[in-house]
Amino acid sequence: MERHSDFGRAKDLMRDIAGGARAAFMADIRTGLRTLTFAAASLCICGASAQQQDSPLKSAAKILGFATDVEPPADFVLQSRPKGDLDYIPVFRRPPEPAKKPLDAKQLSAVKGDLDSVEKRDDAIRRGFPPSARAMAEEEAARKAKQRAKAAAQAK
Repeated sequence: MERHSDFGRAKDLMRDIAGGARAAFMADIRTGLRTLTFAAASLCICGASAQQQDSPLKSAAKILGFATDVEPPADFVLQSRPKGDLDYIPVFRRPPEPAKKPLDAKQLSAVKGDLDSVEKRDDAIRRGFPPSARAMAEEEAARKAKQRAKAAAQAK
């Protein structure tokens, strides 16, 4: 019986040790979380002050030649920029309204007549030039062949 009680005492002792180890482990985790929280807060504070001065990372990058300081813009750039702080700069602007009013029917027919007369004049010039005349004849023959094929397809 005594042997059994020794075993029970040993078991209780192991349970107590394990419980204490578990508590110590949890305390270590809590300490680690506090440390991480403090480090994150410190980084946030450093990030806010990084705008005024260079961070250690940027300083190291400058030494290695991966980062530079931004120079102030040239005078002509400063003069060309609008004065004041612009809250909104439109990306796409509306196209300006046409300066002319729309043509009425009479003006439109006059413009079409002008275009037709220019086309007839240029056709006459082209007909006088032999390579152009041959190309126009071939184009006309191709157009007629296409019309005949279309008519034959519709007749079927």
